[in-house]
Amino acid sequence: MKTILTYISAVLVSCTVCSQSHDSLVGDLKYKIQKATTDSARIGYKIELVKQMHRFDVDTSRFIINEVLGFLETKNDKGYYYQKSEAEALNYLGILDSKQSNAEDALVNYLKALDISESIQDSISIGLTLHNLGMFYRRQKEFEKAKRYLKRAIAIKKKGTDVNALALSYQMLGTVYYANKQNDSALFHVLKAKSLPCSKERLAKANGSLAAIYYSNKEFDKSIAIYKENVGLSKDFLDQNELSVSYLNVAVLYNALKEYDQALPYLDSAIAVAKTLKQKEHLVKQYYSRSNLNETRKDYEQALQDYKMYKAYNDSINDIEKAKRITALELNYKFEKEKQADQLQLENETAKKQLYLILFAIALVLGSIIFWLTRKNAKHRLALSKNKLEQEQLEKVKAELALVTREKELTKAVVDNSLRQEILNKTLGEIREIIQLENEKERIMALHSLSASLLSEKATKKTTTDLQSYLNKVSLDFKVILDKQYTQLKEKEKELLCLMTLGLNSTEISKLQNTTVSAIKSSRSRIRKKIGVDSKEDIIAYIKNEK
Repeated sequence: MKTILTYISAVLVSCTVCSQSHDSLVGDLKYKIQKATTDSARIGYKIELVKQMHRFDVDTSRFIINEVLGFLETKNDKGYYYQKSEAEALNYLGILDSKQSNAEDALVNYLKALDISESIQDSISIGLTLHNLGMFYRRQKEFEKAKRYLKRAIAIKKKGTDVNALALSYQMLGTVYYANKQNDSALFHVLKAKSLPCSKERLAKANGSLAAIYYSNKEFDKSIAIYKENVGLSKDFLDQNELSVSYLNVAVLYNALKEYDQALPYLDSAIAVAKTLKQKEHLVKQYYSRSNLNETRKDYEQALQDYKMYKAYNDSINDIEKAKRITALELNYKFEKEKQADQLQLENETAKKQLYLILFAIALVLGSIIFWLTRKNAKHRLALSKNKLEQEQLEKVKAELALVTREKELTKAVVDNSLRQEILNKTLGEIREIIQLENEKERIMALHSLSASLLSEKATKKTTTDLQSYLNKVSLDFKVILDKQYTQLKEKEKELLCLMTLGLNSTEISKLQNTTVSAIKSSRSRIRKKIGVDSKEDIIAYIKNEK
């Protein structure tokens, strides 16, 4: 009995020393919270304080976390930092719930944290939450679910830089395999954790799992050595939870070796620490172990008291209604996830329809543009064809006019020949009449008169014919324009305009047309009125531009 009291006193003293060394860090964080000038800094310090305190002071940690969550609830528009802080706070609230066996609340908080972490795509928060869900289902002895969540956590943590977090997930996965009696897989994952360059605290956690495997393989000496090492490490790292577990494990091993007196002080120490932490799960195992140990030592009264305590804690944890509520929470969460997935699918389908509509509108616009360009091109080709046709028609008209002109020339030549024949016959008749004149003087005068008449007629005929032929050669295009567009002009007026194109003045034109200068000017004035040209404008340039 004296030995037991000595060990319990030692445990309490070690806890006091740990608490004193821990107070400096906690005090520093509290001071930073008081001096913080921004809400975001204050929230960060409070969460960090809970990280340091949750293993030693569950109630105070819960109060601080609820303060943080209460503040965040007042924020309508949370940015990335506040959402990340909320996910982290919910995770630690879930951890506190798990420590005090509030399984339903723990699950709700973890699932909320997972939703927030995934919505902001924060890999660190996602990894932490998946790890905590794996730990939750390990406590519920749903090992397959625990494995799935821990493997997902490891896959995410591998991409990060936090080696300690990765080592912890490997170690916990090994613990799940060990609980599921898969020692080879357990050993593989624990050794994987030990191989990482992690902190001594994480190494102590891995040691605990490795010692359990040695115990399972009946290598008790190795197991005891590792657990005793972890007792010292846990005190150094101020981890009372690990300290309680290490005490219990050393006691179990001594019990297996039938060294009952050695086992009892460690069990008492484990229970003392677990009570300060209010760890029901640890107390169930510890009271059950001490009950068996006292029964073996034939201390039946103490064994009965320990069994009653075990039964009380076990019943408070393994509540059937609680299990039902956990299942209901899982189903509700699954339903919400499926609902969100359906909503997301509906939104995707709506987005696809909108995309198709936009693509259809774009195709319609492009089709319209192509149609417009095609039509414009067709119009352009049609205009070119029309111009070409008009040009061909113009050439045809020119050819026809040339043909008509030639026909007129031929006709005129025929007429001229007829006239010449007629004149010749007339002249011969007149000559005969003159010959028959008896008076020599009258005969001579009649001959002179006939000669002058013949010469005058010949000169006039020749000038007119030669001028028209010349103009048809040098001004044919201009003549065609006049014939086509200015049908109101007389032939003599058209002839006048053709002569003007040659740069002749009024005097020169009057001589060619056997008329006076004033007559030429009058003709030009009449032409201007007929075609509507101002006296200041160049009539020839006007006609050429109008074509």
